[in-house]
Amino acid sequence: MSGRVGDLSPKQEEALGKFRESVKDLMPQLPSYCQDDYFLLRWLRARCFNLQKSESMLRKNMEFRKHIDSDNVLEKWQPPEAVQKYLSGGLCGYDLEGCPIWYDVVGPLDPKGLLFSASRQDLIKTKMRDCERLHLECRRQSEKLGKRVEEVVMIYDVEGLGLKHLWKPAVDLYCEVLQMFEDNYPEALKRLFVIKAPKLFPVAYNLVKHFLSEDTRRKIIVVGGRPPGLDQSETGTAST
Repeated sequence: MSGRVGDLSPKQEEALGKFRESVKDLMPQLPSYCQDDYFLLRWLRARCFNLQKSESMLRKNMEFRKHIDSDNVLEKWQPPEAVQKYLSGGLCGYDLEGCPIWYDVVGPLDPKGLLFSASRQDLIKTKMRDCERLHLECRRQSEKLGKRVEEVVMIYDVEGLGLKHLWKPAVDLYCEVLQMFEDNYPEALKRLFVIKAPKLFPVAYNLVKHFLSEDTRRKIIVVGGRPPGLDQSETGTAST
């Protein structure tokens, strides 16, 4: 069984009931759209229906949201001017099932310049803000289409990826952002397409892959063939 609403085994149904009871003290702190089984099952699937791990993950997420003031990040917070001007990324459409598609262009980025122009916290909060924007878009799509939309498609255009992107403070920041995504937005990624991958891409991927869950790795598709040195078991491939 998939562990999704309408496709639960008896054991999964039982785990959902127990999970709902164990986190009932958190429910008043959550928005109304996070009160249902769709929301709870995301955390259970992320931890293979292990109740203790799922509860710990959700409680840590609540602490993270309070610390970073995520409820107000869309309306009341703006990234520094340099980040708004030079950090790429944006919503570019929807797939055939109505899931939002986010497009990021990596090549032109100047990691050193960004880190000298903004704090690490501002950059992490900016990426968290992007996640909240996508989460909001999923809710809008759910209302528009009359069905639950929970996942997003990511496209990373890595043409121009070079050694400047592998500057250690920048790699550390990438890893921190990936960890933030894995810990706080479970079961939100549908597919991640990497396009125009240069020969350096496997090196970059190997530096950050340890911060990705096995499930996330399986959702990565390198379009146009697998660059030399990339383990095919780590990601999918697709021909153009």
